[in-house]
Amino acid sequence: MRALAGPVKEQPVFFVLVFLMCIQQPIQWMCYILDDRVGQTLRFLQGLAIEFAVVYIATCLIHFAKSNKAKIAVKALLYLVFWVLMGITLFLVLNFEMCISQQTLTVLVETNPKESSEFVDTYMLTNASQLSYLIDFVVLVIIAVCEWKRRAIERFLRRKLNMRFCTWFTGVCATIGIVLMLVCHGWLLCCRNSAQIYTWRHYFPYDSLDPVTQSLHAINSLRAFDNDVDFAIEQAKEVYKTTPKVEEQDSLTVIYVLGESYNKHHASLYDYPTLTTPCMERERDKGNLFVFTDVVAQENVTSVVEKNTFSINSVGDGENWFDHPNFTTIFKRSGYDVWMWDMQRTYMTKRLYTITVNAFIYNSDIERLSYTACNDTTFTYDMQLVDDFQKKAKFTKKHNLVVLHLMGQHVSFSRRYPKKSVYEKYHSADIKRSEKWLNKDKKWAIATYDNATLYNDAVMGHIFDLYRNKNAVVVYFSDHGEEIYDYRDERGRHVSYTPSPNMLRHQNEVPFVIWCSDRYKQLHPEIVSNIQAALNRKFMTDNVGQTLLNLGRIKTSYYRPERDVISPQFTTRTRLLYDHVDYDEVMKKKK
Repeated sequence: MRALAGPVKEQPVFFVLVFLMCIQQPIQWMCYILDDRVGQTLRFLQGLAIEFAVVYIATCLIHFAKSNKAKIAVKALLYLVFWVLMGITLFLVLNFEMCISQQTLTVLVETNPKESSEFVDTYMLTNASQLSYLIDFVVLVIIAVCEWKRRAIERFLRRKLNMRFCTWFTGVCATIGIVLMLVCHGWLLCCRNSAQIYTWRHYFPYDSLDPVTQSLHAINSLRAFDNDVDFAIEQAKEVYKTTPKVEEQDSLTVIYVLGESYNKHHASLYDYPTLTTPCMERERDKGNLFVFTDVVAQENVTSVVEKNTFSINSVGDGENWFDHPNFTTIFKRSGYDVWMWDMQRTYMTKRLYTITVNAFIYNSDIERLSYTACNDTTFTYDMQLVDDFQKKAKFTKKHNLVVLHLMGQHVSFSRRYPKKSVYEKYHSADIKRSEKWLNKDKKWAIATYDNATLYNDAVMGHIFDLYRNKNAVVVYFSDHGEEIYDYRDERGRHVSYTPSPNMLRHQNEVPFVIWCSDRYKQLHPEIVSNIQAALNRKFMTDNVGQTLLNLGRIKTSYYRPERDVISPQFTTRTRLLYDHVDYDEVMKKKK
């Protein structure tokens, strides 16, 4: 026990300070309101034991350094590492209620320079960010003072503490912690795909662990998700061993439009008091637009949602996106030309993008098997993307699938529509709300979000006009929602292990509409009737691929009518959000 406690006895100031810098995340986990309080307490103690081992091993690195200069250098480096991790954790928790995770790393590596500048403008100087910087500075001062007075502190501790008890306590905690850490880290390093990562999370919830273990989880998750792409490529190749057929004699265009960060409760189409969706409402009143009322997104991160909506897997049935092919691959194999125009496309494939959604969507094998052509230009506004598609895409086949991924209302709302245009319609004075947290700046942010929603509606109206006189059907929904001071003093997207009904309402409930041209309605009255019958069904967007196969009149062994929301055979399934949250159960408790 004396040998085990030796490193801590030599560096008690370092050990205590670093332990306190890492303890914030387990304490936050303990504060979650969960039904299983006993299990939660055990997870909390498990997290503390692993944190103890991590800090203990860091202390050993100093203890075993050969010279005083080496000890000082190693200690300074370790202080810096743990201080930076603490600062990152504080920033994420205070701004987004998030911790260091694969999700945050994915957002980081998927962000291009333009989005980075928008992020800085939006979040770097918020009150929460400034508080995190202040705490970082205070901790840095405390470290400096404690190291300056280290000898005096050590003498005081030796006089006041029962050293025999401390020796045994340190030895026992180090032994238990190291065993748990080896199991935790060893298991994590053995995970080969995202499904195995999810299983590991069940036993070691990453937001109950220290920042070092969280960072290890994030990095290894990226590696595991990279393997997912390889599995997905094999599924795409399997599609070409089948012979799906198009049961449509007439020419047909299916348009799949994926929006971004669209809070449906800011759409007048869904009873928002400000007029933000005049185009869609006109189409609804004419009988061409069908509005679904109860649709949710699996998560509030584009990369997760996009993979699961492109794949024909079902999250509620426990299926992984990489074990099933994309609907785009099935469409192309059936004889469709598939056009992919994406506002968020990137070509930086040599960076960590190999494990993000763009590396999957635009993997060379996936691209060859799934698309006829993709855009090669970056645009400022969504309307420019649509116009570029119209200019460059030359239809040579009767059947075409058009995939448009918009920027929508993403992050910096005021940059999503042209300045000094008809879309700059609403201003802070137009936001007639009086909650105590709303000041002029926040009302301006709400107004810009509403303007971005109005512009998004105009983009959709433009798409409808392009296909109005053709046999065409449009499916539009958003990847996720976005909070914009709706019920509390928060904006953006946040992750909580136990999300509230309000959080799910604004971050996971999404608009979902199907638009049919007059010719499509004339040729397919049965499908239109089925759409009308499905408007109030409980649905999650991970199964949208099945609906697209139906609308595109494709006969294939991959089609599952019980998962197709417009099929009479549709079966309601569990809507599982964030791997563990039953959306309907949470909302039922609210009611």
